[in-house]
Amino acid sequence: QLKPNYPEAHNNLGNALKEQGDLDAAIASYKTALQLKPNYPEAYNNLGITLKEQGDLAAAIASYNTALQLNSNYPEAHNNLGIALKDQGDLDAAITSYNTALQLKPNYPEAHNNLGNALKEQGDLDAAIASYNTALQLDPNYPEAHNNLGNALKEQGDLDAAIASYNTALQLKPNYPEAHYNLGIALTENGDLTAAIASYNIALHLKPNYPEAHWNTSLTMLLGGDYKNGWEQYEWRFEKEKEISRPHSSPKCSRWNGRALPDKNEQLVIATEQGLGDTLLFMRYVIILRNKGIAVSLCAQPNLHTLIQASGIDPSPLTPQQGNQVTDGLWIPLLSVPRHLEVSPDKPIITEPYIKTTNELSVKWKGILATEECPIIGINWQGNPQAEKTGLRGRSLQLEAFAPIASGSQKSLISLQKGFGSEQLETCSFKDCFVSCQDQVNDTWDFLETAAIIANCDLVITSDTSVAHLAGGMGKTTWLLLEKVPEWRWGLEGDSSFWYPSMRLFRQRERGNWDEVMERVAAELQKQFGGASAITQPI
Repeated sequence: QLKPNYPEAHNNLGNALKEQGDLDAAIASYKTALQLKPNYPEAYNNLGITLKEQGDLAAAIASYNTALQLNSNYPEAHNNLGIALKDQGDLDAAITSYNTALQLKPNYPEAHNNLGNALKEQGDLDAAIASYNTALQLDPNYPEAHNNLGNALKEQGDLDAAIASYNTALQLKPNYPEAHYNLGIALTENGDLTAAIASYNIALHLKPNYPEAHWNTSLTMLLGGDYKNGWEQYEWRFEKEKEISRPHSSPKCSRWNGRALPDKNEQLVIATEQGLGDTLLFMRYVIILRNKGIAVSLCAQPNLHTLIQASGIDPSPLTPQQGNQVTDGLWIPLLSVPRHLEVSPDKPIITEPYIKTTNELSVKWKGILATEECPIIGINWQGNPQAEKTGLRGRSLQLEAFAPIASGSQKSLISLQKGFGSEQLETCSFKDCFVSCQDQVNDTWDFLETAAIIANCDLVITSDTSVAHLAGGMGKTTWLLLEKVPEWRWGLEGDSSFWYPSMRLFRQRERGNWDEVMERVAAELQKQFGGASAITQPI
């Protein structure tokens, strides 16, 4: 008031208003400062920070660039520009900005930490860990860097070191919900479910509206067998920032709450979500709802439509695009149905085979495989690599790990692998053990035809992929290879699954050790076949 044309005061007022959370007023103050002093890089930097907080990344980047045009030797502006560029997805440019900041100011822990975040997102975990460690050498009491170091160590599979990093972050900053949440994930991956849920609960006490913590609580509860509470928390999956859980379609009608049954004249659209394996596992409940007299339409991934039709689950499944146009009736996401049906290990509701191929295709492949050495064993080793960048990391193995089962008694292997991973067929040490028609098998991309091939196998041995659900849903004898702490649906113990009575589970006894698993599988194969030409008894 005494000196209204004082740009530094307007800049400082902007900082105070930003701290109070009044971002619009803060922006107005910075702009006033810049009207009074256009060559004021600090005000442009602060304006950029506030614009980024508002979510306007393009305007924030423009402000940082103006600040740097005015003062190219401004490490904080280079660092802040890097943060905005990373949020925009331009990791290379972000890394360039962080490195420029560090050339100007080598002892800048925040820039080392931010550089680590960008390197981690690029997949360079070793370099990211080095950056976090440099930040912590400069500032050992930097909880965010300890938390981020924990994330990188966890991604490398070093769970003990990750847990130690999270605990250090929490000693420095006890009210740090993200670190409690990350600790919960690491504890779950370590198999300590009770401690994991305790960590999630603290995170949720500090930050009640924390969708990721609710979601991971559900996964941990389900993994531990608490389906009643797990299904309730599972509904938080749609609130997550990352949209991997979104249904494949969003009908324009009301969502079914699962309480009162829809009117018999009212259509219920069930929209698939997540992966192909989820659809194959849970589409069985369409049959249950139809048996209750509900007019059900399944909206599913198009590459499953012929299989859905042949299985009698839906004669006319909808595509996601068709599902988006539905305006009448009700709808529900597929993985919300088990909650309303109260599905649990004690109440699977449907356990008999529910997936079928056609007689025509089954006979076709019986003829093609007629000259092959029996028994015929279908194998699959690699899941979706994109999914394995997240919580499904570690579920797949290399084809070469199957070498122990290729030796011994006479048998024919048939690869059911499609896409990524199938190139390993050319270089594996036992490629002569595969059926002579393997090239023809490789050319079949339709799930219905894959089901016909599986129908003509004596046994399927697979990692945790859609093939496991396809074979299990058909009632085919299936041996499932599981990492030590698998996805929630398989639980932590036992060699059987309530989802699929024909399935046997072979679990890692040591995290990451597939060799020991495959030795057990090979020994069991020798025991089961016993010189016979095929498996004749379910196991």
